[in-house]
Amino acid sequence: MSKFLKFYLIIILLSCSTLADIKEENATNTLNTWKQETKFYIDNFYNLTGTFTQIDYVGNISKGNFWINNKKEIAFHYNPPYETVIIYKSGKLFFKERKSESFQNYSINNNPILELLENNSNINKYLNSSIIDGNIGKITINVNEGNERNSLEVVFDYPKPVLRQWKYIDHQKKETNIFFSKLNFVESVQKQYFVTK
Repeated sequence: MSKFLKFYLIIILLSCSTLADIKEENATNTLNTWKQETKFYIDNFYNLTGTFTQIDYVGNISKGNFWINNKKEIAFHYNPPYETVIIYKSGKLFFKERKSESFQNYSINNNPILELLENNSNINKYLNSSIIDGNIGKITINVNEGNERNSLEVVFDYPKPVLRQWKYIDHQKKETNIFFSKLNFVESVQKQYFVTK
């Protein structure tokens, strides 16, 4: 009887080990699939509309709408009482706080938001160091490697990638969180949202 019991015990242990290996292999395959789908999602990140909620480093909450056009330019229009408009396009940040004001613009080299949106960026570099935490996947875009400043953490759903959040840390280490919702890919985005004159 003891030989019979030992035999079954060995079979059970081998089965558990094999099941653990299969589970680990499935997790790796799922992660690799998520990386590929996320890359495809980012590569096709245009003609997208939605709403956002922003929480700045002080805790102020503001809301609004955003658009990404077919050139991968992005415009944020804040809801009243704010009248702020922020547009990233042509390697510049266009900004105004009031509708009656003219846009100020700043050249923004080495900006992680542009790194996410630009067609020629190496997004695989950031996907390779992605982190999966439950039902979310995170990538961190840091144009100054090893420095948390001027970085963007982008949060997607997992296992099916859908943009959910940006956490931007500026050069002064001030953190701004933007939560995205009501995302909708459309045939085209109206040009009026990107006018900077």
